[in-house]
Amino acid sequence: MRSIETPRRPVSKTIGAVTFTDPYDWLNADTEEVRRWQDSQVDQAVTAIRSSPHFGPILEAVRDLPSGVDGALGAPLAIAGKEFRIGRNEEGTAQALLVDDRVLIDAAELTARRGDGRPTTLLYAIPSPDGRRVAFSHAAGGEPFGHYGVVEVETGHLWNIAELTMQGNMLRAEWLPDGTGFFLHGRAPDGRHALRFAAVTDDAVRHPDAVFESGDVSPTALGLTPQVSPSGRFVLGVTVPHEYVASVIGDLTTGQWRRFAPGDFTEELHGVWLDDDTYLAIVTDTPRGRVVAIPVATSTDRQTWTEIIAAGDRVLRSLDIVDGRLIVTALKDVSLDISVHEPDGTLIGTAPLPPASASYGLVLDRVRPRADRFTFYANTFTTSDTLYQLDVADLSLEVRQAGRELDGITVEQFFATSKDGARIPYFVLAGPDGNRGKPALVNAYGGFNIPWLPVFLGDNTPFVRAGGIYVRANLRGGGEYGRDWYEAGRREHKQNAFDDLRAVGEDLIARGIASTLAFHGASNGGLVAGVAVTQQPDLWRAVVAQVPVLDVLEPLSGVEGAEAIRAVYAKDYGNPDDPADARVLAAYSPYHNVRPDVAYPAVLQVLGEHDIGCPPVRGRKFTAALRHASTSGHPVLLRIWKDAGHGSLDPVIATETRAEVLTFLLDQLGF
Repeated sequence: MRSIETPRRPVSKTIGAVTFTDPYDWLNADTEEVRRWQDSQVDQAVTAIRSSPHFGPILEAVRDLPSGVDGALGAPLAIAGKEFRIGRNEEGTAQALLVDDRVLIDAAELTARRGDGRPTTLLYAIPSPDGRRVAFSHAAGGEPFGHYGVVEVETGHLWNIAELTMQGNMLRAEWLPDGTGFFLHGRAPDGRHALRFAAVTDDAVRHPDAVFESGDVSPTALGLTPQVSPSGRFVLGVTVPHEYVASVIGDLTTGQWRRFAPGDFTEELHGVWLDDDTYLAIVTDTPRGRVVAIPVATSTDRQTWTEIIAAGDRVLRSLDIVDGRLIVTALKDVSLDISVHEPDGTLIGTAPLPPASASYGLVLDRVRPRADRFTFYANTFTTSDTLYQLDVADLSLEVRQAGRELDGITVEQFFATSKDGARIPYFVLAGPDGNRGKPALVNAYGGFNIPWLPVFLGDNTPFVRAGGIYVRANLRGGGEYGRDWYEAGRREHKQNAFDDLRAVGEDLIARGIASTLAFHGASNGGLVAGVAVTQQPDLWRAVVAQVPVLDVLEPLSGVEGAEAIRAVYAKDYGNPDDPADARVLAAYSPYHNVRPDVAYPAVLQVLGEHDIGCPPVRGRKFTAALRHASTSGHPVLLRIWKDAGHGSLDPVIATETRAEVLTFLLDQLGF
């Protein structure tokens, strides 16, 4: 596919210690010329993909498959005799806030009320302790900032109660026990972290904003999620979403705030309130974590902490308390493991989960609202999200809502050897005719302490049904095997994650499993996708980079509202203004490593117009650079969704996005 050459207008730049020429700097600007250029690229991508004979059947197939969106937002919360959850409206066309399966808030109605046609996304629903009201997070058209609204459960009365707030990323609110208001994250004008109070009732005691110094709350954290003690006296601020640290604590009776973690603390520390005097926490001063009881009065003194669950072979991820018993969620060999303990740590038993289970709601979302029952979604590679309820008294596991089973799918695990000798696990999913000599679609993430768990084949089922193989790889930089695995794939060690991917791809070919290779990665996985294109063009026939990080030297320059995201990037990638970091970043930054006269694979980039973390501007420049440099003749397509941000929870947009991705891959791999 030939395109009109994009003009090259070189600009010399120096970032940190690195000087380079940027031929497409002009595509950073929001000008009429740039908008016309972008619109033409998107039109070309949409036409190329949707004119394929694969698109219609793939779209219908994906629509018929269970979505992982609902389970990703968490299981129902049982509060005050009611159950609250985010699901779908009665038509199934938009999200809805449900109370005992009654639609309380229909996202489509919020869109209609606003009148701008942009789909509304609901992210979190947090009921008050008495079940009378629900605070919920909502945004329009993929915007990264939205509002917390409050709705009365009995009357359906709705109003906006809080200021503008960043959406998602486990930045939840938490109510006071008396239901008069809730705390939520915020930022001071100078960018410092803060916790704010939103009063809901006229008789609420107003609490001033608490603003924290960078020495008390890490500037590389995206934000703080509050945890209110059982009586409402104390509020903890826990950093999220990649490294959870209970950093600061406020006494609402005095209005005083102080550090909670010790002054020299560098690990993770997060958990659940046992009572007003004691906080139970996972601490990662051992690579896979242990559980300690921390006296609130002396929290900064490690000598007063008491170990209640020792470190072992499990990677500890989160804690809950239900009916007076402690529930520990962990990973064991990249699979879900749930154990129940007395508050002193004494083991009662382990939940009888199916083998190779996973629960993103439990493993990634590590500071959750209290609930009266322990209810959660879990899946396997061949079973979609199943709603379970664990009885902490007898350890029985009730299936509240069974997931859909896929027949005829085989799952096998292999290990590749990376450049430095590390063993890198990956799973291979295939149809009934075997897993040898077929086109393989590899998916991986490899960053930000996020474990890449077994996932229901779901939207990738059409690829396997068509005769392909789906591969789920566990790269370093994630959290699959604890702190050491994470540290081995970030900052100056980031190249390990890319070497791990090469090792998996080469191992698939060497074993005769894959006849040809494609890669799909999103967000940080989109960075991996960009590096796969520029470092490994000989290995991949097609690459999909979804909401990708493609420029780590200038990741978010000029992007309004992205200062907090830039700080988070520094945690995993480094600071481009630091000369030492800049040299590391320049060595792998996808945009800066496009070389002339290279046969690059076919590339599809999928971005959201309102994504401030992975903005479309970087996709523009990467598209132009690849098209100018590549000798392969393979297409380089840029797809930007107007009403999306860092992905989309809207059912229609999410389904069509996935259908376009699969169509592109089937076309390029010759199905």
